[in-house]
Amino acid sequence: MFKYEEYEVDKTLSYFIKKLWILDNSTNSVEVTGKSVLPNGCFNIAVVQGNGLMVTHQGREQHLTQGTYFCGQMTEAISVTITNGSKATMIQLHAWTPVHFSSVDMHQFHDQIVPFELAGIDLDLMSKLPGQNAQTICQNISLLFSQNLTVSVCSRLIYLAAMILLNNKGCYPIEKLAEDIKCSSRYLQKIFKKHVGLTPKQFAVIIKLRSAVDEIAYPQPEQSSFISMAIDNHFYDQAHFNNTFKSIVKTSPKKFNPPDYFLSLKK
Repeated sequence: MFKYEEYEVDKTLSYFIKKLWILDNSTNSVEVTGKSVLPNGCFNIAVVQGNGLMVTHQGREQHLTQGTYFCGQMTEAISVTITNGSKATMIQLHAWTPVHFSSVDMHQFHDQIVPFELAGIDLDLMSKLPGQNAQTICQNISLLFSQNLTVSVCSRLIYLAAMILLNNKGCYPIEKLAEDIKCSSRYLQKIFKKHVGLTPKQFAVIIKLRSAVDEIAYPQPEQSSFISMAIDNHFYDQAHFNNTFKSIVKTSPKKFNPPDYFLSLKK
């Protein structure tokens, strides 16, 4: 039987790791198809074991065999097939995490999934993660982080900017954002693109879109219309909302079917 699971991390790791989410098809005799993953402004480390995953993104099909992979910032939905006898443990990293451990340009990895050693923060222990349980994986990731931590003015600015955008569900003028954290819009754009892999505006759009997705997937009794949803999430109008939604999710808001996607469990 296929299982989707989520695990929170302890406080010592929560600054860098948002959560672990696990796609477990290890005891199933058939593959799981017809599922997609949406962008959410985070990076992921994918620890794959067994026969692996087949992912399709922007027309490219990729077979993730057993191993450890770095998943850059995504700007569109990814189609995922989980083969029988396979398991993927995903360590979801906050947008500001890589800048603390690597000087590599993260923009080169946007919309890319690559073997972990190509991400510029390789340690031998990463190749040993497949086959370990979630707790051990967390312990090893903690070791990786503690040995490679770098704090700078740049890392602080990215953290502050990302937190403001997240706390405001992406609805925050970029010019005011730069003013609030006391740097120029040009400099913020430069460091965000290098260390997050997206511009602040792209990041904000993804956060706004995920807020709207959550409203559709987990409707409240006073569920608003799509027009109200577009306005509440600071899209220009419903057409702008529909076009943005379709460009990222690959379907319209009206046709969006939550069970077709791996979405965060509602707390």
